[in-house]
Amino acid sequence: MFWRILKKDLKRKKTMNIILLLFVVLCSMFAAASVNNIIAVVGGLDYYFEKAELGDYFIIERSTSGEDTISKILKHSENVSGYRTYNVVNASCDDLKTDSGKLMEFSNIALICDINNTKQNFFGMDNEVITDVEKGKVYITGSVPKREGVKIGERFYVELGDTKLPLEVAGFAKDALLGSEMMGNPRLLINSADFETLTADETIHTYSCGHVYDIDTDNAAALESELNEQNGMLFSGDRDLIKMTYIMNMLVAAIILVVSAGLLIVSFVVLRFTIRFTIAEEFREIGVMKAIGLNNSSIRMLYLVKYLGITIAGAVIGYFGSVPFGNLLLKSVSENMVLGNDNGMIIGVVCCIAVVLIIILFGWSSTRRIEKLSAIDAVRSGQTGERFRKRSLLSLGKSKFGSTGFLALNDVTSEPKQYGILTAVFAICTALVMILAVTANTLDSGSLLYLLSITESDVYMNDSTRAMEIIAGAKTIRETEDEIVNILAENDMPGNVYLEAWYKLPVTAKNGSFQVNFLNCMDTKTTDYDYTDGSAPIKPDEIAVTKQISEKLGAEIGDRVTVNIGGEEREFIITAYFQCFNNLGECARFHEDVSIPDSLMTSSFAYQINFDDHPDKTVIDERIEKLKDIFDNQNIFDTKGFVKDCMGVGDMIAAVKNLVLMLSLIIIILLAVLMERSFISKERSEIALLKAVGFDSGSVILYHTMRFGITVIIAIVTASALLMPLTKLIIDPIFGMMGAIGNIEYQFNVLEIFGAYPVIIFCVTVLSAALTALYTKAIKSSDTASIE
Repeated sequence: MFWRILKKDLKRKKTMNIILLLFVVLCSMFAAASVNNIIAVVGGLDYYFEKAELGDYFIIERSTSGEDTISKILKHSENVSGYRTYNVVNASCDDLKTDSGKLMEFSNIALICDINNTKQNFFGMDNEVITDVEKGKVYITGSVPKREGVKIGERFYVELGDTKLPLEVAGFAKDALLGSEMMGNPRLLINSADFETLTADETIHTYSCGHVYDIDTDNAAALESELNEQNGMLFSGDRDLIKMTYIMNMLVAAIILVVSAGLLIVSFVVLRFTIRFTIAEEFREIGVMKAIGLNNSSIRMLYLVKYLGITIAGAVIGYFGSVPFGNLLLKSVSENMVLGNDNGMIIGVVCCIAVVLIIILFGWSSTRRIEKLSAIDAVRSGQTGERFRKRSLLSLGKSKFGSTGFLALNDVTSEPKQYGILTAVFAICTALVMILAVTANTLDSGSLLYLLSITESDVYMNDSTRAMEIIAGAKTIRETEDEIVNILAENDMPGNVYLEAWYKLPVTAKNGSFQVNFLNCMDTKTTDYDYTDGSAPIKPDEIAVTKQISEKLGAEIGDRVTVNIGGEEREFIITAYFQCFNNLGECARFHEDVSIPDSLMTSSFAYQINFDDHPDKTVIDERIEKLKDIFDNQNIFDTKGFVKDCMGVGDMIAAVKNLVLMLSLIIIILLAVLMERSFISKERSEIALLKAVGFDSGSVILYHTMRFGITVIIAIVTASALLMPLTKLIIDPIFGMMGAIGNIEYQFNVLEIFGAYPVIIFCVTVLSAALTALYTKAIKSSDTASIE
């Protein structure tokens, strides 16, 4: 009899049981995928770095005549337990040419490496280690080649010195050290024979060679002090700094993690409601079972067996679904990272078992109500006929909404707990999409220019070729600026040009000696920049620093530090703090009158162009297109484009936003269908009564649909009100880790955030509820006495 009752129950309530099964599948899928993603994200970079066999401290330097001076220090340092070094050839985008132009545009220096001599592992898109490259072939790392549309099989030449090396793109690779968007240095991994062809060229050997050092150390700060006086270091930093360069990728992963956790919680809450509702609805069956002699434990076991069967089936389906679903969630993050864990299968199984146990626990908790029911409840239709509180604050006689609107609003206000669940779920889904939209809008605008510590200009032109000429000592900064000015004048676009240059210089202060990245521009004034505290440097012996550098040096506003500029020790006083994203907030700024040898420049921002005739945006856009042709350079932007190019993840955040919107809409549709189907089943006699007193089917459908409309409107208003506090709570700390210590000027696309997305969510919710409410047409006025 026990199994017969169970079999009939499963057949009789197919719709409810199928919906319940779908939510179990969702719970299992979200649980397995989310926990695996948590492990992949939290330990993701450590996992990636271990797979890549990275050390603890890294140096990239340009050498003269290929001489390796840093190795002499590393060999005898007590702070070094081991190190690995290999040669690289530096190249700009102008050095990589196809028959029709450049292979790709990029603003930073590219490193050409011998795949057989590099001391770290590089990974293909399938996350397998690349062990060999055929002669004449190349693997390219980073996001630049994909962004620029480079194709596998494409042929090009490396033209450096007197050498023209033909290569064919064999594929793309992931680079743990330089593969993040914030580093932005592509690597070309080539065969040993091809690499020897390049280094055999005397010009390349003299001007374009360098070294990469991968160092094992337990005291990175002490090692940094030892290397403080070394010149030619283009980059130096420890493993923690490299991790932070992936902060925007980790932002995406963290958002995915929050979304997965939020959807998991939603699924469990709805699942618990479904179980409790099902038991509450089946008062008649429970009463009858008690009347024929079944005790409480037997009835509770009947329900537990039913939910156990549904849960196990859903968990199995959810487990197999979690694998592609988890990969989909991490796809946008793992484009240039190797994320994962070696125990994913076991963790997935454990998570699905946990889901089964939690659901059974929910079921056991919910079935306690069975003990309160008796055989007489089957006669009373589950009602006691007693009420000791006012049903609602609303009055039909005073209502201005009409009978249908009154009924819908009255239901929502009379059942705050029931409709509160709906409101909370809709609000969470809406808020997640809105927050991602605000973040994407902000990263895709020019409003963050001040956080790059750069002034506003008409045009920004990245030119790695000219930057390399300055670094190599072939030209001065002023000479390259004058070249661009002359070209502009020849093309009837006269203007002035200036360059923000980077210098990595030794600084001695209270906490010791460190290499600090300094910004300096001869053609701007320090008063043109933003500061968070203190006053802008107005004398040549004054500097501004970020809070991060202040803490590192142990020097505050008013303190003096010593800077070694080309062998000359000079004393400077700190007069101000500023915030910036550059080098994750670790930088300082000189006064414009400080003289620094151009040969000490390690990097630079884009060349900034201001036209003499002060054109409007339309003219500037036209001139940008002309300049791209004139300079054969696609890396020429207006302010918005320049900031977007520097940040590099606006499109990635937008893609995640669209994914979250899709997932949210799926949850909303399932929830609306489940809840409306449950309401119809529960309110069958009430619907029949409405039809008996004159309501037609259209009015009943409208009444049921309006309840969801009211609920989703409340949710949208709630999400809109909480948008800024939630955005600051979630996104501000991320920007803080990047170096921004003050307020962020978030950008809002009002039509998108407060128009398009709320309308989409509202329409999907109402449409789902309305289509489900069509089932009420099958209920007749004669069903008023039916409780089936």
